[in-house]
Amino acid sequence: MSFTFKTPLEISGVIIAGGQGSRVGYQQKALLPYHGEPILKPILATLNSQVAKLWINANAELERYQPFSKNLFSDEYQDFLGPLAGMHAAWQHIESDWAVFVPCDNPNLPEDFVERLINAYQKKPNPIVVVDDGERLQPLYLLMHRSMAESLGKAIDIGHLSVNRWVKENDFTAASFADCCPKAFQNMNTLDGFDRDKMD
Repeated sequence: MSFTFKTPLEISGVIIAGGQGSRVGYQQKALLPYHGEPILKPILATLNSQVAKLWINANAELERYQPFSKNLFSDEYQDFLGPLAGMHAAWQHIESDWAVFVPCDNPNLPEDFVERLINAYQKKPNPIVVVDDGERLQPLYLLMHRSMAESLGKAIDIGHLSVNRWVKENDFTAASFADCCPKAFQNMNTLDGFDRDKMD
């Protein structure tokens, strides 16, 4: 099935920041300092110009996210079930039929991130378009159509919580970023790289 874009900016952006932060001492990873400011800030700055409206998915300490965005929502499922739960909840809040999803721990998103996803979709229309960095799929970085909300819910209900598995169980298009900057999709999964002197 093919879906039509009227304009590229009819796409919402969603930053998934709903994890427990178990790898960073159970802190809000999106708010950890990176080069003197919360790592969330450069992600917001890069995506703001590429989407119509930007949302943040968070499940704790929501008041700390208020200065960055009023467009906040939490998972409908309890117990921190991971990115699929954040993606599922997004469709209860965003108004557009398309959304791009990114994690909260990568300050190096390409300036043409959304454009590349759209171009890949136009060549091979599918309701999911996922980043391929030249070596492997990066399933936390994707463009998704609203029609996939039901599939997300079904996967969560049966305990299939891997985003990679969910993508591969559905029709998807791989968007090549092989020629892009080498650190474009390197997530910061540990405290290494954050400003340790500002986390005390």
